[in-house]
Amino acid sequence: RVEGEALRFRRSQGLLLDMLLASAPILDVDAQFKKTRKALAEFRVPEPVAEPRGFQGELRPYQREALGWMKFLEKLGFGGCLADDMGLGKTVQVLAYLQARKLARRPMTPTLVVAPRSVVSNWIAEAARFTPRLSVLDFSATDRHAARDKLVDHDLVLTTYALMRREIEFLSTVEFGCVVLDEAQAIKNGKSQTAKASRLLQA
Repeated sequence: RVEGEALRFRRSQGLLLDMLLASAPILDVDAQFKKTRKALAEFRVPEPVAEPRGFQGELRPYQREALGWMKFLEKLGFGGCLADDMGLGKTVQVLAYLQARKLARRPMTPTLVVAPRSVVSNWIAEAARFTPRLSVLDFSATDRHAARDKLVDHDLVLTTYALMRREIEFLSTVEFGCVVLDEAQAIKNGKSQTAKASRLLQA
């Protein structure tokens, strides 16, 4: 967007912008973009990362590689798509990442998981099994008006796509540490109300 005589880009556009500016004349850029360009210039495939303290279980080698990638994307302020085949433990990988964030205490804001109703119970069960130290709030199964005040006191907040659409006026005011869209084909139609609502979430 235009801000006075400057153009402001989203952080997620940093990689594309870096490529476009590679052969362009020198332009004034802000400190965050300089940091992103430096990290991209020094890029090496992230090293696998072991399970964080407090994680109950053992990650497979490819899951440790995924954890390394997620931490790298976090460093750059980028989002990512975790696209393993079904049954390979994507939920577990994300929970390991969230446990690592909790230990690092950055930022002390909840993660929002938006998922189909059919898999919310799986998130609850997997969190209890692998990351019992993460406090979980099922926003889809509580008195939502009462839960709003308690939302920021939890590490992990679960909701459904349908409820996200209905509650987007409130949810868009919350600064989440992360937002996870499970079964993200739910937003593949960018003109749908679900996709539009998801873009209003702050993380």
